[in-house]
Amino acid sequence: MTFEIKVGGRTRRVDVRGKEVLLDGRTFHVDVARAGHVSSLLLGAGEVAMDSQATPAGHTVPTQSYEVSIVERTADDLIAYVNGRQVPVTVVPRNAGRHGDGAQPRSGGGNDVVSAGSHRVLAPMPGRIAKVLVTVGDVVAVGQGLVVVEAMKMENELRSPGEGVVTEVAVVEGALVQANTVLVVVSC
Repeated sequence: MTFEIKVGGRTRRVDVRGKEVLLDGRTFHVDVARAGHVSSLLLGAGEVAMDSQATPAGHTVPTQSYEVSIVERTADDLIAYVNGRQVPVTVVPRNAGRHGDGAQPRSGGGNDVVSAGSHRVLAPMPGRIAKVLVTVGDVVAVGQGLVVVEAMKMENELRSPGEGVVTEVAVVEGALVQANTVLVVVSC
């Protein structure tokens, strides 16, 4: 399966071939284990380097572990939570910018757009609200912590997608939430 994604303003080509993933032509060995809405990804597990600046030929590539949860906003826009951090992802339509059709990918926001300039920060997975870090009316900066969700014995701090004002706090500490539950709304 081949597709293009836009992450952080950069378009990348992804080819998935079983346990091998090619990202912009670079091959990664990936093992995936799923637990409900969360996937645990091990990159480089058991892989032997051919030769690179990072790992000499014949040595085992260091394994990197990531906890990933994906919330689908639309068919093309996703919110990926990687080790608790929001990462906006847009799947680029195969014909975007080709054959002069003028199709453009939608921009991802790392959360759910309520109205122009407003964003709903959603729970990436079922869990418990460990901390609420803001109140209605607080002015927040890009990346500022808003709420901490505890899930699978890990605390995930969800951060503001942009500068703005908190217009809604929909949860309280100790509350149990399901995936995609609105936690906080920020007007950017």
